[in-house]
Amino acid sequence: MNKFPLWAIGLGGGVLLVVLLLIGIGMMVSYKNREVELYNQIEAKKQDNKSEFDNMWKKIKQVAQVPDAAKDALVEIFQKHAEARAGSQPSGGSLATWIKESVPTIAPDSLGYKNLMNIITGSRDRWTMCQKELIDYKREYDNLVQKIPSRWFVADRKPEITIVTSTKTEKTFEEGKDDDIDLFGDKE
Repeated sequence: MNKFPLWAIGLGGGVLLVVLLLIGIGMMVSYKNREVELYNQIEAKKQDNKSEFDNMWKKIKQVAQVPDAAKDALVEIFQKHAEARAGSQPSGGSLATWIKESVPTIAPDSLGYKNLMNIITGSRDRWTMCQKELIDYKREYDNLVQKIPSRWFVADRKPEITIVTSTKTEKTFEEGKDDDIDLFGDKE
């Protein structure tokens, strides 16, 4: 019968431990690096979103020549309509009404008005995509810090994200109801 010497068994066990240790260290470095990448990506996207929102406002202001005093009202109305596309609203919608009242030099049937509506719609769509990207980055980060085995190797720094939405949307999700289906202004 062929017996392995005791020293050979000990050497094999030692090599196995070293290999397992190296694999563990490799996993730790990989997961920690991924956590740092995702955290930094979220922080950068938050800054990008601020820049995108600022750019959106500047385009609207320049095209409509909106005075600074009216900025807050426009931002509030814009946020109230953040969940809907401007093109799907009737031309008499409150955003269009606000622009007509606040910037009387832009007639609803003018090229400037149509250009402004296109800028608002395009900017709103771009802003929505930026918000969705931020949410997706946060989802990736949460998966990394919550799933096994990666969660054994990384600390959850809990990056905070802010999703800009409207009061109407918040109320709708809080109540679980959206009964505002009057598309053409024919209230019963």
